[in-house]
Amino acid sequence: MKHFERLVRWLAALGVALAALSLIGSMALIVYSVVMRYFLNQPVAWVDELVGYLLVACVMLAAADAMLEGEHLAVDIVTERLGSRGRRIALLGGVVAIALSALLLVVEGWDMVGFSRMVGLRSNGYMAAPMWIPQLLVPVGAVLLLLAAIVAFAVAARRRTIASEAALQRSAGIE
Repeated sequence: MKHFERLVRWLAALGVALAALSLIGSMALIVYSVVMRYFLNQPVAWVDELVGYLLVACVMLAAADAMLEGEHLAVDIVTERLGSRGRRIALLGGVVAIALSALLLVVEGWDMVGFSRMVGLRSNGYMAAPMWIPQLLVPVGAVLLLLAAIVAFAVAARRRTIASEAALQRSAGIE
């Protein structure tokens, strides 16, 4: 399990790095679009569409890292009132729910990509991009999230929190 965990953490780190690049690319494209539109009076129509795809990449590729770092949303008002055993059960239940959601996104996302390829679906925007390409981000990100949920469950089952495990790994230089 240790090697699997290391691999998943590496993939999650790669995903968050790609997400950061997509966010930086989005910002650069928006600046380019603003300059072209308002200073040179030459609007660039395809930027909005591409930025939308890059933001999907950002969300889907960063989700696994957020899971492993314990940065997903939680309802603290409920879990604060639980004992340590109750918090652990809530954590494990939450991780299972995330894993099931990720599995659903993998299956349905893959079907969506297959359908879009089969019918040759293209975007309605100026790019007229084949939709299966940006749609592929959904099942890829969901696979990463599912793998992260498996690791998070294993970590939580060993009676450690997800975030403290990540901190332990970093301090040991294992990343």
